[in-house]
Amino acid sequence: MLVGPEGTRRFDGPRIATANTHGTGCSLSSAIAANRAAGSTWPDAVAAAKSWLSEALRTSDRLDVGAGHGPVNHFHALWQEASS
Repeated sequence: MLVGPEGTRRFDGPRIATANTHGTGCSLSSAIAANRAAGSTWPDAVAAAKSWLSEALRTSDRLDVGAGHGPVNHFHALWQEASS
């Protein structure tokens, strides 16, 4: 939820079934900050970051690293471009 002078805004989405959730909070906050620094408004920065993280979670099962809760797939967009 984003809270600002204009009020509050929820960013809902479906739950993604994956055990690869390591780094979700740090990744989301970094993506929001990067989008904001690139000139996005707060609502647009959060929406874009949420969309990016959702895809990073959705494709994280492609990664085969370590044991336990694996990482999100930070580079999902690059992988999709390479396979196109």
